[in-house]
Amino acid sequence: MADYRKYEENWNEFQWEREIRRDERRISCYFRELPGCLDLPGEEEMIFSNLLSHPDLVPTGGNPDSLRFWQRPGDDEEEEEEPDDPQRRPGTEIIDEIDRLATEWNVCCASLLRSNLDLHGLGIVCAFGKLLARAADFIDTDAETARGLKISLGKRVLADLNELVGGIRRLCELQRSLIPHAALTIELLGHVRERLVDLVEQLRK
Repeated sequence: MADYRKYEENWNEFQWEREIRRDERRISCYFRELPGCLDLPGEEEMIFSNLLSHPDLVPTGGNPDSLRFWQRPGDDEEEEEEPDDPQRRPGTEIIDEIDRLATEWNVCCASLLRSNLDLHGLGIVCAFGKLLARAADFIDTDAETARGLKISLGKRVLADLNELVGGIRRLCELQRSLIPHAALTIELLGHVRERLVDLVEQLRK
């Protein structure tokens, strides 16, 4: 995700939602261009030049140079690791639960998934990864300074979770022997959804 926290605008959840969608289009455009530029000299500059040809991909309130930061932040911009905090943010256990479910699903697919469904299985793995990343963004965002962003991210986490569940169900239609494990995974993801909904609702109060 682009470094939204550097913006000073006091956006509401709907403005953040538009910007998150723009960020996803940037990511999609980057990966569409990547196969044609992979391992070529100046690979990143070629992709960057193509991104510049789409003004709608430039972050709101930014300029074309801000895409360069989004694509390849400088080494001096890397965030320092925060020391372990004994008082973890509310909802951190959600990330732990998603991570556990992703690990168990990967083990299940590695041992049970038919070889002709490898690409479908990889799609589920990627969906778990996307959900983990989005949930981490949601949990790590400070509600006191970016409530609109946090609400918008919470809604996106829920959408990603629904997409993941849909993908698991579609895979089970192709290989019914996965249903017992999938049913338990979907049930536990349902509990995660309930906790996420509670957190989003608390932000609206």
